[in-house]
Amino acid sequence: MAGIAAAHATPVTEPPVTVTGGPEFTLNPNPVTGSYFYVNLMFSEIEYPNAVIIINDVLGKAVYVQSIKSADFSAGKVRISTVDAMIQNGVYFVQVKSGDNTRTLKLAIR
Repeated sequence: MAGIAAAHATPVTEPPVTVTGGPEFTLNPNPVTGSYFYVNLMFSEIEYPNAVIIINDVLGKAVYVQSIKSADFSAGKVRISTVDAMIQNGVYFVQVKSGDNTRTLKLAIR
């Protein structure tokens, strides 16, 4: 009687969800079910000048980039429209970057 070989799955490694040492922020709502979400800034313009928001797809390709303005720091958040950013349902990685400092969080759009 011939044996059946068991299939071995290769583990899939995802990009890091959070990289420490960068600008602190949160995302809400997450998952996104509407047409926009907020990047809540937990840092100041003095701490991280010239900060930008970068949204990457699961392949690591930047699909949206937005500079954080002084008014955004004053408000403490940035509103991002999924329509304006041209992002569809799926998983993305949102980075806030300033110089060599970066933090990355996972975002789901449904």
